[in-house]
Amino acid sequence: MGPQHPATHGVLRIFLELDGETIVRCDPRIGYLHRGVEKLSENLTYSQAMVLTDRLDYIASAANNVGYCLAVEE
Repeated sequence: MGPQHPATHGVLRIFLELDGETIVRCDPRIGYLHRGVEKLSENLTYSQAMVLTDRLDYIASAANNVGYCLAVEE
């Protein structure tokens, strides 16, 4: 399946079933970068767990921080 952008390395895994060059079935596996953040943050305060969200996705760490802050504020 063609060249992939370097930013997608490790973020998505795609299993393809082919018939020649035709894709018959596609099974995307999203969330391939499981880090176990839930378990790591069990014994941390809200502000300490904030650091873990930086490491979820090296491309969009700021977006992860915002999502975490919005969840904590609710």
